[in-house]
Amino acid sequence: MRLAWAALMVVVPASLRRLIATRILGWDVHPSAYIGRSLIVVRHVTMGPDSGIGPFNVIRHLDELILERGASIATRNRIEAHPLAAVVFAHMKNRRATLALGPFAKITDAHEIDCSDAVTLGKHATIAGFRTQVLTHSLDLVRDRQTTGPVELGDRCAVMSGCILLSGTRVPARSIVSAGSVVTTKLTKELTFYRGNPAVEIRTLPETLKYFHREDLSDTERYYRAVEAAEARRDG
Repeated sequence: MRLAWAALMVVVPASLRRLIATRILGWDVHPSAYIGRSLIVVRHVTMGPDSGIGPFNVIRHLDELILERGASIATRNRIEAHPLAAVVFAHMKNRRATLALGPFAKITDAHEIDCSDAVTLGKHATIAGFRTQVLTHSLDLVRDRQTTGPVELGDRCAVMSGCILLSGTRVPARSIVSAGSVVTTKLTKELTFYRGNPAVEIRTLPETLKYFHREDLSDTERYYRAVEAAEARRDG
């Protein structure tokens, strides 16, 4: 039944999507949040003020999706947990199939994010560009069984296009991972530029970079208000 309501939300106007989300599915969606024409099959969704989920995303099999104030998921992203997670990962007692975006965090376009375990983005953290892969489950070749590990992005960090973040990894606050890099461990140094396969420290970054000082102003609010207005005009 949840899948049927999720499919219906793809085709109805924005005002009805919010109504289905709050009244029928029991999600916590702030009146200023925007839900685009995306397939969202998630047990529970929390969307704070001015947060937004754009069109053409597929978000499935998660226990929880959280977008705090001003956080956004743009378009054409595939965000899923393992569909048989309860069986495959029964031995992983602390696993959480969750995606949590802190205030003003952003996931841009056409990324693939595995949420078989928790993926967390801190305040103003960004998965930028296109086609980054975040993997929270992997095959333990020694024990010949699937395992999981959470992936964490610290406050105000940026992961650029075409990166791969493996299970159990971390990108520290106020750091940048160069396009095409592979993060295989918990990176530790803030104010650092990382690059390569595996990603290693390249140089220190200046604390004065404007990206590290973004203000708590929501471009998301203005953008999704415009999207919602355009959609309303199309729907007649």
